[in-house]
Amino acid sequence: MPKTEGGLGVLNLQTQNDALLLKNLHKFFNRHDIPWVNLIWERHYGNGSLPSSSNLKGSFWWKDVLKQLDSFKGLASADAKDGVTCLFWDDLWLNKVPRIHYPQLFSFARLPDMLVNMAFSAEGPESLFHFPLSHLAAQQLVEIAQNLNSLSDSDVKDIWTYIWGSPFFSTSKAYSHLIGHLQVHPMFHRIWKSSCQNKHKVFFWLLLRDRLSTRELLRRRNTHLLSYNCACCTLDVEETLSHLFLTCHFAQVCWIKLNVIFVETDPFLAFEEIKTQLHVPFYMDIIILFCWSIWMQRNDFIFKGIPPSPDRCLHNFGKEFALVILRAKTRWKVLMSEWIETLV
Repeated sequence: MPKTEGGLGVLNLQTQNDALLLKNLHKFFNRHDIPWVNLIWERHYGNGSLPSSSNLKGSFWWKDVLKQLDSFKGLASADAKDGVTCLFWDDLWLNKVPRIHYPQLFSFARLPDMLVNMAFSAEGPESLFHFPLSHLAAQQLVEIAQNLNSLSDSDVKDIWTYIWGSPFFSTSKAYSHLIGHLQVHPMFHRIWKSSCQNKHKVFFWLLLRDRLSTRELLRRRNTHLLSYNCACCTLDVEETLSHLFLTCHFAQVCWIKLNVIFVETDPFLAFEEIKTQLHVPFYMDIIILFCWSIWMQRNDFIFKGIPPSPDRCLHNFGKEFALVILRAKTRWKVLMSEWIETLV
């Protein structure tokens, strides 16, 4: 899933493979002059038929390619020229799918799987439809006949155009179409725009996705612990993500060190509130690193026996932030240096 949609930017290999297979269908339907395309047309589709996802034939490789036929038709439309590669009723051409746009007329069709070129070469409507037609079907016949008159029987090959507005196939654009789009909080996009190290960015991504190994998450995964309570405070409260970073007394004292006070318990709302109070362009770096510092205080106590301290948390934050300044944009370096000096 793309980083801007809440993922880590790692390709889904199955979807990527499907997008690559679609390129073979692009070559096939545009009848590229290459040996395997010519062979398949002559061997299997020389009788005026076209591939169907319900009737797979050919080699095992071609059958695997044809499994992507519905996906291909979902992102491609035909500019009918000679009409050899375009189904009259089921394909998208003339900006419509006739089976859907003219359902009453389709119910009278003699050849539901006919090609567009068959309509050009038909002797009359009687060879294409069962007569008599209903009144509505007759109106639809007149309309579709007018559309056909705008075309002319040609020797030029059909051209398939894609939803990105080009007849040129793009594997990356096909992948984006197949993977879909997901609306997520803008905070996910801001993570990768920060100047923090990758380990900090991935940590904060895990935090926003509720995938950090808090004791509450370990309990959900049936991991046995002596206690699932927060290690940073004396309250008998389970260590949830919201508690550890927001509502825990230790965390709140730490945030006060940055002159930040918030009342929200939802992480996304709380971080937006922190952003407003910080009022600096590099707020994302501050939020990520301070959450990291709180997390390290918690880990030091659990694994090293070092009690958590707000002062040490702030000190560790200062050291990490000093490294971020070196990686930051030039126009922000001075402002970031002045900001951190006010905390020391």
